[in-house]
Amino acid sequence: MKKMIYTLFLLSLFLWACNNSASNKKQTGDSVNSNPVLIDSVALKSAGIYGGFVPCADCEGIITHLLLNPDMTYRLEETYYKKDEKVFRTKGAWKMENGKIYLNDSNEVRVSYLPQGEKLLQLDNAGNPISGNLGDKYVLTRKAMADKNAFKEKAGAGIDFIGHGNEPSWSVEIDKGNKITFTGPNMGDPVGVPYTEPIISNGTREYHVETETAKLDISISSQFCSDGMSDFINEYKVSLQYKGKKYSGCGVLLNAL
Repeated sequence: MKKMIYTLFLLSLFLWACNNSASNKKQTGDSVNSNPVLIDSVALKSAGIYGGFVPCADCEGIITHLLLNPDMTYRLEETYYKKDEKVFRTKGAWKMENGKIYLNDSNEVRVSYLPQGEKLLQLDNAGNPISGNLGDKYVLTRKAMADKNAFKEKAGAGIDFIGHGNEPSWSVEIDKGNKITFTGPNMGDPVGVPYTEPIISNGTREYHVETETAKLDISISSQFCSDGMSDFINEYKVSLQYKGKKYSGCGVLLNAL
């Protein structure tokens, strides 16, 4: 009888310990998950997208786009103009200290800026404005993202993506699963070809469509893009080739591709 009572006592003690441990783990997990992301309300005034053409030591200049997200993350894109056109992308967290913005990359400061109205002045490694003859060129200006609402009618008609460019003016519309339509300069009627699934590699979509009367090669990259005619920034860069001529411009995603 004593053995049975002792055994039941040990079993009860074991079950209590297990339940207590599980409860502690749950509380710990809940406390971790409930920690809010710290948002700097003062820094939020600088959130947005900026663009500029900054000097370069061994090239004509660097096309720079910087997106400061409200959740204190950033996306920086730098393209060496007329060099290799390769896009260098950096992502990480940003913060504001003593009135200056710091972009962190792998726990190190990638670059810093001084906000001045609608502009960001790039600072040197010491945190001071860059001096010299080109010092005033290290500036990014606040821009606005292209408004998708301007293409509501197109989206309602089933168009999923629109690419466009200037000098000369052209456009391409992709209706997924249906057709692709290209409108170029001095064309009487748009060229329509059946939709073809793209080849996707490293975030770039390439469409190669050929019929008896037309051939289109289209490349769509996830890259900030300015059409050169406005201050709006698009989220996609588009290049297109038709009848041996190349066209380049920007694009707007209206529906999922």
